[in-house]
Amino acid sequence: MFAALDISDLAKQFTLHMQDSAELPVIAGANLSVASGECVVLSGPSGAGKSSILKMIYGTYPCTLGSIRVLDGDNYVDVAMASARDLLALRQTTVGYVSQFLRVIPRVPTITLVAEPLVRRGADLTSAHDQAASLLQKLNLPERLWPLPPATFSGGEQQRVNIARAFAHPMPIMLLDEPTASLDAENREAVVSLIHEAKRRGAAILGIFHDKDMRDRIADRLVDVTAFQTFHSINAES
Repeated sequence: MFAALDISDLAKQFTLHMQDSAELPVIAGANLSVASGECVVLSGPSGAGKSSILKMIYGTYPCTLGSIRVLDGDNYVDVAMASARDLLALRQTTVGYVSQFLRVIPRVPTITLVAEPLVRRGADLTSAHDQAASLLQKLNLPERLWPLPPATFSGGEQQRVNIARAFAHPMPIMLLDEPTASLDAENREAVVSLIHEAKRRGAAILGIFHDKDMRDRIADRLVDVTAFQTFHSINAES
């Protein structure tokens, strides 16, 4: 196995502009890698910076220091230095992300939302809808809901749409931020199955799971983010 994702000396601090520009350090000195076919789970208490790490990898948060090297085809791209165009390209072809929240265009049917990543990559509409339907079936979303927009769905139903959309295209790198937090036992099982399928095809997965049973069943390694709170390394650069 080789590293699909490599993080080196990563640091993040927030500037609190409403509080006289006070600096709030979150993560410093983070080093980790994730190999193709491996699932690494971030552990640590709430507020320790787990979600911030995922958001920096996805490019939602800029990092304060360090590098985030993502294998894109045969070459590595440093997300920390990437342009907005490069980040968009990575999100379309290389890095998938499941957040705890569903953000979608209003009034678009669920089946269309899940199929959209496949259509964007050139799949014909029928094939894309068939694959989307298969995923929604695996995640036990009733077929009567597929033509409806998910804005009025329950939290668990919305999260299943979110998961189906993220797994529709086989991304080489998957970032999972508490994807099963609002799911019942049956649907957690479905997500476990999707994760194992992704690992078998060689996806590198970095996730956050507060449920110990989930961690035990999917994680190849646990990484404690409290080890990444050596805040002096930020201050030394300021």
